Amino acid sequence: MSLSSEAAHLYLYSKELKNVNKRLKRLSGKAQKHAHRHSKAPEHKKHKHLKRHSKVKGEINRLMKTHNQILLQIKHQIVKYNDALRKEHKL
Repeated sequence: MSLSSEAAHLYLYSKELKNVNKRLKRLSGKAQKHAHRHSKAPEHKKHKHLKRHSKVKGEINRLMKTHNQILLQIKHQIVKYNDALRKEHKL
């Protein structure tokens, strides 16, 4: 592949990683909020906040798997980009 297409792939993966990081940050805030509310809630409402906290935790775990896959793709793409750069400029 050409150098420009390799750079385009790197850009797309980094943009996707940025979106996943933004969602992770938002979800971690929600999980923290539910954990705090669980500790402050009366006994009859504790289960509701605990359930919501565990649901958000599951979403965070799912997003972390996606995050790690994207990181692996970026590492692989960097190698391909370096090879294309070396081939094009004969460094």
